[in-house]
Amino acid sequence: MVERILIDTDVLIEYIKGRLELPKLPIYISEITLYEYIRGTDKPSRYKKLLEESFPVIWIDNEILLKAVDIWIQLKNKDMLIDDRDLIIGATAIVRNMKLYTLNKKHFDRLNKYGLKYYDHKT
Repeated sequence: MVERILIDTDVLIEYIKGRLELPKLPIYISEITLYEYIRGTDKPSRYKKLLEESFPVIWIDNEILLKAVDIWIQLKNKDMLIDDRDLIIGATAIVRNMKLYTLNKKHFDRLNKYGLKYYDHKT
């Protein structure tokens, strides 16, 4: 099975600015990454279309939603919550069995015990 990569918003930004190359693997973005990116642009509709033409977008479905809620409850009980956007991106990677490519692992480290794996861009 070919490894598939879910890229975080920070990686997408660095790629678009020409400061980072993406691996030669199937690359996906979540709808949260799409949202985070286009909200910071002057032409959201234009950039939404461009991103959707450039990357397959994984939309939140019931399985992702329920995984995120399950993890949120467990983190809340331990007083260890993370940002909801990061939680949904992480849950997307976990449910879809993808490695997450992020430059901010500290945002996601609490999700490792729930099955989150990272893409190692140094290899």
